[in-house]
Amino acid sequence: MHFDIAFFSALATALAYACADMAARAGLQHTNAFVGSTITLTSSLFFLSTLMLIQQASFPVLGTHYLWIVAGGACNPGLFFIFFLIGISKIGVSRAAPIKGTSPLLGTLLAILILAERPSWFHLAGVLLIVCGIGVLTSGGTEEHFRRRDVIWPVGAAAASGFAAVFWRAGLPAFSDPIAGSVIGVFTALSVVAAYTLFSAKGKNFEGIRMAWKPFVLCGLAVASGYFFYAKAFRLGEVYRMLPLIQISPLLTVVFSIIWLRKTENITWRIPAGALLSVGGTILVNLR
Repeated sequence: MHFDIAFFSALATALAYACADMAARAGLQHTNAFVGSTITLTSSLFFLSTLMLIQQASFPVLGTHYLWIVAGGACNPGLFFIFFLIGISKIGVSRAAPIKGTSPLLGTLLAILILAERPSWFHLAGVLLIVCGIGVLTSGGTEEHFRRRDVIWPVGAAAASGFAAVFWRAGLPAFSDPIAGSVIGVFTALSVVAAYTLFSAKGKNFEGIRMAWKPFVLCGLAVASGYFFYAKAFRLGEVYRMLPLIQISPLLTVVFSIIWLRKTENITWRIPAGALLSVGGTILVNLR
């Protein structure tokens, strides 16, 4: 196996996203997900910008790499947030999450076609195992009814995530400081999400923000850490390796939920089965 800085950066991204999930869970009790996403991205941009100034991070000369980063940020977390949250509201998280979790398949295909990455058959098998693990982990019965056409929203989230991984990977090698690229991407994402939130929330009540801002600021701190490691992972590692590793964050979220929310979380066969598939896939995508 080949464990490098990119590998640990991807795992750190997954861990940060899982911590953000736990903080967001508290904030969502008081306001809707789009307002929460806007608060989260605003605080993330503040933390990253502060760190960038402290480290005196440098930016590369103007070039197409800036367009790649802007496109990456607009796709994920920008469009990804919008599509996935709408998908949850339309068809439920038990259906939306497994569909969203297929993004490594599209990301790997795009990396092969656009970036000329050449994974071996066992790398592709590892990607498939991780996707299956995510599907098993997040699947479950639900009595909710939905329109089949609404499946397009989580599919859109998966597509946004897959394209974003390729865009980030194409632009980040030009940035000597990953945090500089992260700031640009998060600023772009905030512009997309905030614009949608303001457009869709006209005339709605914002009372819950007073109660929700603290957990969402903590969520933003965790997400900022995640974006930093996300940028570092894609600057150094291949898409077919990094994207599946980052997508194991739902597994870590479930583990945290079992530890801290054991009274409200039901442990089923899906948890060890999903974990086994994801770990097996992680080993395969890092074989050399």
